[in-house]
Amino acid sequence: MEPKLFLSVLGCLLSQCVFSVACPSRCLCFKTTFRCMHLMLEHIPKVPYQTTILDLRFNRIRDLQSGSFKKLTNLNTLLLNNNLIKRIPRKVFEDLESLQYLYIYKNEIHTIDHQAFKGLVSLEQLYLHFNNIEVLDPDTFDGLPKLERLFLHNNRISRIPTETFSRLNSLKRLRLDSNKLVCDCDVLWLAELMRGYAKNGNTQAAATCEYPRRLQGRSVSSVTAEELNCERPRITSHPQDADVTPGNTVYFSCKAEGNPKPQIIWIHNNNSLDMKDDTRLNLLEDGTLMIQNTQESDQGTYQCMAKNVAGETKTDGVLLRYFGSPSKSAS
Repeated sequence: MEPKLFLSVLGCLLSQCVFSVACPSRCLCFKTTFRCMHLMLEHIPKVPYQTTILDLRFNRIRDLQSGSFKKLTNLNTLLLNNNLIKRIPRKVFEDLESLQYLYIYKNEIHTIDHQAFKGLVSLEQLYLHFNNIEVLDPDTFDGLPKLERLFLHNNRISRIPTETFSRLNSLKRLRLDSNKLVCDCDVLWLAELMRGYAKNGNTQAAATCEYPRRLQGRSVSSVTAEELNCERPRITSHPQDADVTPGNTVYFSCKAEGNPKPQIIWIHNNNSLDMKDDTRLNLLEDGTLMIQNTQESDQGTYQCMAKNVAGETKTDGVLLRYFGSPSKSAS
């Protein structure tokens, strides 16, 4: 046999040998496609890192463990539908940077952990319909810049946090119909988002009200603030100017009413205050801003903003005047 022909045959045999060893028992494997359907599997089988398509439909997989898909950086399609999965844990798919299609419908999922889909920068289609999902975290779908299709219909979702889908800039299809959506003032942000989709014509979205009964079957996009008796915030207690010296504690009061209950946001010199950035700052339950251990950088103009889904309102600016210790004259 000629050397070139011998090497070609040997390479082919070695390649087949590698895949025959790597192919899980009873699965059907061809090149980088691994299909393990209808096998009563309870766990994710180990497959080579070269895998591009992993088909695990119609099994009895209950748990997805962190690391189940570790190092499968070439995987572009993962099919997990028609299993018994109850929970999608945090970062379970984080290694799947090339994943484009993820099918997890017709399971028993009721919980999706925070950042479950983190790292799926190539994901285009995500199918989660026909599960038992009840709650979505506000940033469940953050970090999915290429997501085009998101199917969440036929679940048990009653409320969706504000801006849950607002950062999905590539979205073309969103299905939320056949859920348990409560159409009250908290759903107005979604109604506005859907109206925006319809106006731009780039995204198709479906969501229907389940409660209250008088709105059952109505498209969320048709619901208005007026018929829900939503009220824009109104300030009932305004802050006052304050003078402080180093190390003191100062309080700026602010109270607001509205339907739903307004969120209080404090603004310092035209920038929103993030209480997490400075432990000296605290937002009390009644909306009061408490600044402990005052320092020179605290001086300036403060405003209270009350915000809910029906609108927002601000107070006039008030001053915090800071008086430092008198400087000692040189001897």
